Amino acid sequence: MRNLWRKALFGADMAMAALLVGSPGSASTHVAFNGTFQNGSVVLTDFRQADGNTFISQTVQVVYAGDLSGSVVEQIDLVIHPNGSLNFNGVDVCACTLGGRSGTIVLPFSGTGDASGAASGRFTITGATGGLANLHVVGTFQSSNGGSSGSFSGVYHFDP
Repeated sequence: MRNLWRKALFGADMAMAALLVGSPGSASTHVAFNGTFQNGSVVLTDFRQADGNTFISQTVQVVYAGDLSGSVVEQIDLVIHPNGSLNFNGVDVCACTLGGRSGTIVLPFSGTGDASGAASGRFTITGATGGLANLHVVGTFQSSNGGSSGSFSGVYHFDP
């Protein structure tokens, strides 16, 4: 059970990190960015098992630091397979700052992991408000410790 939670937390972190990056546009110059994520509190919202797979849903409080920074609420769904591999997807909602602008972003993500605790994935931004309106982002994230923390990077631009 301990490894199951570790994997679930890892997936949550990976999911969060994935949400930090969106799809780039062509209206302005693309700018590279980097950062880290750290998971905080985790609330289990669903847990079930079927055919040897474990399905976990969680709400996770996350903090982004670096070029993209802010407080995040993450919803993540994980599937842990009998061999220890896992798949996850989710959505991060962040009150963030990027490029000297602040606002709220919606960042869907997805990824995979293995029994060692390594995980990685991709994210995009599908919505932004405030000073981050018209933001386009695409990126990747990775973690080696079960998803409780990790790094992310990508590119962004703002439409005019």
